[in-house]
Amino acid sequence: MLTTTVLVIWKLLIPLLLLVAVIDWLTASEDRRVRILRRTGLSQLQIASRLNISRYRVRKALAS
Repeated sequence: MLTTTVLVIWKLLIPLLLLVAVIDWLTASEDRRVRILRRTGLSQLQIASRLNISRYRVRKALAS
């Protein structure tokens, strides 16, 4: 019984967490997106390319 309950909760929780993550990413400011991508190890040039912004804008976002 406990295993079934845990599995049901797990199947409901994972999609919910993914939905929250997507909504968070879509509503995040550009500066926050830059900082998130930088923490994942991307270079300034890669971040600029991925977000379609200038490298100068990436530098400014990281400096703030």
